Amino acid sequence: MTAKNLRLPAIERSPAWQPDIHETISELKSELEKGAAVYTLTEMEKLAGKLAEYETMLERLNSH
Repeated sequence: MTAKNLRLPAIERSPAWQPDIHETISELKSELEKGAAVYTLTEMEKLAGKLAEYETMLERLNSH
């Protein structure tokens, strides 16, 4: 199992990091797949919430 991706739960951010919405969704899904072996329940909930937000944004962008 790989280590946590610290950028996604906003633990660590690089000022130069600018992923597009598709990359963000993909990374969030990948991190959620790592599950409890890597993340706490609180972190998993935060990641799931962020994923839902980004999927809603993408849906709205695609509907216009």
